[in-house]
Amino acid sequence: MNWQVCIRYPNGQEKAICSFQNRENALKRIDAIYSQGYPMHVAYVVRPAQCRETVLCQTEPLSHLQIA
Repeated sequence: MNWQVCIRYPNGQEKAICSFQNRENALKRIDAIYSQGYPMHVAYVVRPAQCRETVLCQTEPLSHLQIA
C-alpha cells in the first residue's frame, strides 16, 4: 500500500506533497518536517494514497515545505 504525506490547510483542503510505499517512512518524513519547527497555519498528515495522485519522493529535500 502507498502512503501520502499531505499538507492540510486551515480551510480543510489537502495537497499531497509526496508518497511512500511504507507508512513508517511517511511518518519519519513528517517527523523530519516537524524537527525543523512547527508550522503556524498548516498541518502535515499521512493518509493512504489515491492512485491518481501518487508522487514518490524518497530523497526529496525539505526546503520547499512551509515552516514558520
